[in-house]
Amino acid sequence: MSEKTNRLGLKYVALSIALITACSSTGSESPGAGGASGGVSSGGSGAAGGSAGSGVVAGGGGLAGASGGSSGSLGIAGAPLGGAAGVSGIGGMSGAAGGAGGASGGSTSFPPGTLCNSTGYPRTPPAKIKHLIVILFENENKDAVIGAAHAPYISSLAAKCAVATAYQDDIFTDNLVSLPHYLALTSGSNCNTGLDGNGTGTGCITDDGDATAHTLSTTSIFNQASSWKSYQEGMSGSCAKGTGGRYAAKHNPAAYYTSLTNCATNDVSIAPLKCNPTTLNMPCLPPPPPPPPSPPSNAFVTDLANDDLAEFVFITPTLDNDMHDGTITQADNWVATYLPLITGSKAYLRGEVVVQLLWDEQTSSEFGGPIPNVFISPYVTAGKTSAMNIDHFSVLRSWENALGISTYLGCASGSPPGGVGKCPSESTADVRAALGW
Repeated sequence: MSEKTNRLGLKYVALSIALITACSSTGSESPGAGGASGGVSSGGSGAAGGSAGSGVVAGGGGLAGASGGSSGSLGIAGAPLGGAAGVSGIGGMSGAAGGAGGASGGSTSFPPGTLCNSTGYPRTPPAKIKHLIVILFENENKDAVIGAAHAPYISSLAAKCAVATAYQDDIFTDNLVSLPHYLALTSGSNCNTGLDGNGTGTGCITDDGDATAHTLSTTSIFNQASSWKSYQEGMSGSCAKGTGGRYAAKHNPAAYYTSLTNCATNDVSIAPLKCNPTTLNMPCLPPPPPPPPSPPSNAFVTDLANDDLAEFVFITPTLDNDMHDGTITQADNWVATYLPLITGSKAYLRGEVVVQLLWDEQTSSEFGGPIPNVFISPYVTAGKTSAMNIDHFSVLRSWENALGISTYLGCASGSPPGGVGKCPSESTADVRAALGW
């Protein structure tokens, strides 16, 4: 080989390494087929890539594709580039189809099995997300769930995704019951004006009465989202305003907002699962007639499978499965049954879904301290924690930001509705920046 040829080969090597360095510094996902935008790509239409070990740049700027080198001199830290399995672990990319973004013509794509970002490279989440799924549980202190032996699945999610260690149960001056927390989380207050119900506001709800007893006329996140759906496990019928069976109306905030004219359409029931209260890592069973161990079959599972999720999704398990009446292990098994269906969905693997496991408050005898939480997204760095003080109001504000909503409700704006009263100091904290979703 001539000296000139050697120099040309070295230039190609330098160019390839520069491309990889650029991708890994930004943490961005690769463009689709053949690296049409000049990103790192492989597989798919990169089949015209260089021969084994050559490191030839192909596919319009992507690295060698299906026929690229699976071994050779251009390895980075002993890991050659190209190959049928695509570029893995470089610049935050991985996957059998040549890394995230390979087959979809430029859109982000993550390989099956993706939970959160464990690549070691940061990923920048989109400014606006397409689907936010919130699942709300009941009455536990943070340390009773996160890292607890009787909640192995939720604890594993916390370790693999993100947790706010100072998510405070301090939005009220008194130790109020569940319903005011659900309303505050979804509208910025438990009142039509003011906050708390300590004599300074109007229309305040401070008890757990059904929606047949009292309602709010304020705007909620359900109004703000371009589309919404609430899945209530065990509810007797759509938008049920009264408690019955293992369904509690107090855990279904959509039923309390009089401004929601489409509640009967969008607030739907899903059949309750039977979850083991004591045995760890035990999948829950659906009601008959499907024989166990069939997966759940209901409106939520169907919407996932049909790629038909609303922009804002709110899910409440039954009193048995949300830690209110049942055990922590029971709820842990419930999460272990449903979450893989979410993270295996087409929308999640396109990077379009954020899942949040939240709790309404601490145990009924306490308030003012931290409550459990887990934030799940392909963009969240695995093991991420934040000690910044946050609360239900700052989380509501983060939902509004993530969904492209510019008007903040109630204390999410820093002031209660009507300007009456005072919100906690952390009510406008930037939750998205703190946890990277």
